[in-house]
Amino acid sequence: MKRTRADSAQSAVKAMVDAAKGPPEVPGHVRMREGDAPFWDGIVRARAYDEWTGADLVVAAQLARTQADIEREQETLDCEGSVLKNERGTQVANPRVSILENLARREMALMRSLRMTGTAAGDSRDEATRRKVQKAAEKVRADLAEDELLAT
Repeated sequence: MKRTRADSAQSAVKAMVDAAKGPPEVPGHVRMREGDAPFWDGIVRARAYDEWTGADLVVAAQLARTQADIEREQETLDCEGSVLKNERGTQVANPRVSILENLARREMALMRSLRMTGTAAGDSRDEATRRKVQKAAEKVRADLAEDELLAT
């Protein structure tokens, strides 16, 4: 199937239709926790709607859970500190530091899997244009939703 040019009228219409759908949903067979939602939203909004595949959405959910875990562990580490005293009174590194390092490695691996490390797959100019059109369409959707709230 031939892809339409990102700067075409057809792409602009498709972006408006996709924006009206809202962001992609979490696949039904994937478990998400309540605190994962803000991370999910940020991840799926990083690409145009039509760039997401089913497999990518599963990985995006794993990334959202990982990022939520990082925030939770970091918050606890901030309270506990990087150095703890063990039962003998000896200062030791907080094991949470290692947990955070493992989570950061997982996060980077998942981001690489999604090609979210700063370079787009395919022609980067086309992807950048497609994402710009998608963001503009989302803004129109948000503006329309705001106008509907004001009208009622």
